[in-house]
Amino acid sequence: MPRLVDLLSAPGLDTLRPLAGPLDATEVTGIRLEPRADGLATVPAGTVAVLLAPVPDHLLDVAVRDAAAAGAAALVLPSAEQVAGDIAIHTLAERGRIAVLTTDGDLAALVVAVDRAVAGDSADALARIGAAARELPSAAGDPERAATIAARLLGTPVERRAAGPGEEGATAAGPDGEVRLAAAAQPGHPGTAIRSVLALAALTAVGGGHGDVPVRSRGHLLAELLVAPQDQTARLAARGRTIGLPVDGRHIALRIEAAALPAADRYRLLDTVLPRTLADVRQHADGHVPDGVHWNAALVDDALVLLGTWPTDPGAPGRRTALALARRAVDRLRRLHPEADLRGGVGAPHRGPLGIRTSAREARAALLKPAGADTAPVTAHDAAGLDRMLLEWYASDTAREAVDELLAPVTELGPDRADPLLRTLQAYLDHNNSPARAAEKLHLHRNAVGARIRRITDLTGADLTDPETRLALQLACRARQSAPPGPA
Repeated sequence: MPRLVDLLSAPGLDTLRPLAGPLDATEVTGIRLEPRADGLATVPAGTVAVLLAPVPDHLLDVAVRDAAAAGAAALVLPSAEQVAGDIAIHTLAERGRIAVLTTDGDLAALVVAVDRAVAGDSADALARIGAAARELPSAAGDPERAATIAARLLGTPVERRAAGPGEEGATAAGPDGEVRLAAAAQPGHPGTAIRSVLALAALTAVGGGHGDVPVRSRGHLLAELLVAPQDQTARLAARGRTIGLPVDGRHIALRIEAAALPAADRYRLLDTVLPRTLADVRQHADGHVPDGVHWNAALVDDALVLLGTWPTDPGAPGRRTALALARRAVDRLRRLHPEADLRGGVGAPHRGPLGIRTSAREARAALLKPAGADTAPVTAHDAAGLDRMLLEWYASDTAREAVDELLAPVTELGPDRADPLLRTLQAYLDHNNSPARAAEKLHLHRNAVGARIRRITDLTGADLTDPETRLALQLACRARQSAPPGPA
């Protein structure tokens, strides 16, 4: 029998989100819908028990204990909110060796998917092959990504090498040579799924075997367009037009920092989370997502950049759609990876090839706002206010030189020592030279703020009682915070 961690890769089970407890402790024997929590004590061992009604907070620990005592493999709750931050539930789940999960998917489909995956029959094999046929084309020409997708769909490692004894393998020839994929052999219908998915993945890895331009090619070009020197924009834009990248529309960029995620999960973000999220946004957008809108994605500097392109000015509805997409994507990723503290930034609409770079730069600038207790998971660039003016001003060589010269006595201390001083200086100036209000903003004692300000004035020789000096330093701190360090 498979364990829960193996089932999560099966088609139809990607709506399950782990909340607490181990995923590999117990073999799964089936699934059962429970209308009441008091029925959990009698579920068969190995069951995935799905509660249909919320459990009162004071009885949640009882429900987890009862399910664990019965030997259930997992308990699926209607809501994740009760478990978030509840240390007692996490402790009970770990001690009871039971996984606690939630889902926002259709329960009937969930029951079918679990039964199919547990049985490992022909229906499960066909479902995995069908999922591969839908998802693999997005990795055309990218062997590493094709292997990653195949491994996720099969629930077993897939490696780029020739198959050895006791393994299944697939080989395909492409313009850059042969691609070989291997995975452990399994008997019966699971083995059929492995052989079929490996064959599809190998063909995909060498280009897909058809004349259509793969989505991945547009993703590679988008990434190149975002990081290449600006004088190469025209050349790259011309290439984009030939492969269907809509460089001449009006663009809104979303950026999600993904460095804290493993590489396989970043690809999963591209392959599954974002397409489902975009479908949700379309369903709830009240007609604000016209058919002419195109979406392309790229991984740039360990971050995901998603570009929405409108044929005309997207206006307020388009900006709302972009924000909704970013919020849903970040929310889903945070639930899948609560330890990563993921955040998203949204740029303003801009036109043409240079507009792609500008909106992506603004999305990155929005993410650079200091995180804190009151920081939203998704931050939109201030398209009409000071942040935008500062970003445009700081783009000039003269402005950067002036800022660097003004702050040099502090920045020369190195990032670890300079950054706390500059954050303190900005908070102090933003709050009209008030140590108390700056301390409240930074969660510091006011004496610490005073000591840091004295250190800054000693280093710079600045007279913070002079209005012009205060303004110059305030603009320098804000510009340095708002501007991204790289090209996109």
